[in-house]
Amino acid sequence: MNLASSSINSQILRIIIASFAILYLCNYFLHIPALNYIGSALLLYIMSQSILRIPKVNRRVVSGLILLGAGLLFWSDASLLSWISAIMKNANLVTLFICVPMMSMPFFYEDYQGELKAVAQTRMQNLLSFCVLVFFSTHVLGVLISIGAAVIIYELLLPNARLYQAEDIFLMTLTRSYCSAGFWSPAWASVLVVTSQLDIEWLYLIPIGLAGTLIYFLLDMASIAFKIKKDPSRYPRLKPEEGVQVHWKKVYTMLTLAGLLIAMIILASVVTPWNLMIIIPLVSMIFPLLCAVFQKHLPAYREGMGRYYRHSLLKVQNEVTLFAAAGFLGKALELSGVGQKLPGLIPDWLSHYPALLIAFIMGLMIIPSLIGVHPVVTGTALVSAIVPASIGLGTMTFAVTIIVGWLLTIVLSPFSATSLITSGLTGKTSWSISLGMNGRFGLICVALFSLLISLASPLL
Repeated sequence: MNLASSSINSQILRIIIASFAILYLCNYFLHIPALNYIGSALLLYIMSQSILRIPKVNRRVVSGLILLGAGLLFWSDASLLSWISAIMKNANLVTLFICVPMMSMPFFYEDYQGELKAVAQTRMQNLLSFCVLVFFSTHVLGVLISIGAAVIIYELLLPNARLYQAEDIFLMTLTRSYCSAGFWSPAWASVLVVTSQLDIEWLYLIPIGLAGTLIYFLLDMASIAFKIKKDPSRYPRLKPEEGVQVHWKKVYTMLTLAGLLIAMIILASVVTPWNLMIIIPLVSMIFPLLCAVFQKHLPAYREGMGRYYRHSLLKVQNEVTLFAAAGFLGKALELSGVGQKLPGLIPDWLSHYPALLIAFIMGLMIIPSLIGVHPVVTGTALVSAIVPASIGLGTMTFAVTIIVGWLLTIVLSPFSATSLITSGLTGKTSWSISLGMNGRFGLICVALFSLLISLASPLL
């Protein structure tokens, strides 16, 4: 009876998770207030069912985020609409996370991973060269299609990472390289906020962003080279299996699929006014079906959708609950006015020490993110409330500080979309991926970039 009841509850939960995503996407175009209420009710149901199943640490974190957010909303005497707004704050990210596992399905209609294995054995025998490939392919995709890049590269290159016995290094490079897109990508909220609020042309940020990306890349590769040198026997060079050959036709087909996926997202971004967080879920649903029809892989498509329904929809519970709780607290901070008090935390004396001031500003974004406050809240509050000259920084210096602090926050926060999506893909906790794998690297980046930005300030 218990098993039957559990099975029924799981079926209901799958249906509600899928229904929430469909409802949110529909309401983006319909703008029906009633659907917003229904969506918030569905999200609350998902959270209520998930909170009992998620790991104990995450359960405590989620409970704390919800209680703190609710306390702030009660304190500010928020209206019912404000509560609904807080509940639905991260609904776009929740929807993206529900839909994005479908995006990688066409890359499994044939054995493309086997061909990538052959390429690795014959062309990328050294782990460092593999990490260079991961970094630049993820960076380029991240600039173009945002968070979907992490899913695509993970699904495509994980089997190769296993060949090197270096899954952890692969995950570190994947998360770091995706976040490197934040240096200059127009798809990142940080770049949009800085360019609009500080009246800076995006074109002026590109060379600075590319320079920052190069430094960040070299730092990442140096850390990997150090790990390899420290324990060379753990990461042996690959040796091609006897008779292994690369069937380049399949490799080119896979690259074509990746190109078509990127093109669909870019085309939709150019010809429609839709938000990128809407475009990616829609493409995630449409792209696999189109590929299946044109490649005549409908049986593989049906099998992939079956796996998605049986496994992926339930696997997202943990991340959906964390997303929703983090968004709830972030909106509560905004509605209560507490978020606007962040700029007042900067001591006046720091204006005499630019490097320390820059590191402090980054810290104002990073530290709150460790309890679920997204840099959209802290970063926007800092940009909106601070006149750069009043704290002794030039406008461009302040802009670069916010951009770098924002992307490092995404690297280090266990509640960022990057950490949560990677957590969902790997089964590891978001804490082990963010702070566990990238904590030391992030602190080094804060120190290094604070110093470099302060030294380059006269040139910016």
